[in-house]
Amino acid sequence: MKKIVSGLMSFLIALPALAEDAAVVPPPQLDANPMGLILFALVFVGMIGGFAAYIWVKERNKKGAGK
Repeated sequence: MKKIVSGLMSFLIALPALAEDAAVVPPPQLDANPMGLILFALVFVGMIGGFAAYIWVKERNKKGAGK
């Protein structure tokens, strides 16, 4: 058990040194068309609105049937 803990501590101490040797990769360039984001936003808001309308109509019909 002591060997495992000792080996784990040695490994954790060596991690910052290994991280400094890693190659620096430049971030990818974003040349994306914003149409996908706009379409997603419209569909997302539409689905939320449709769900709210469905719940509103369902509650309205439930109150009308209870009278």
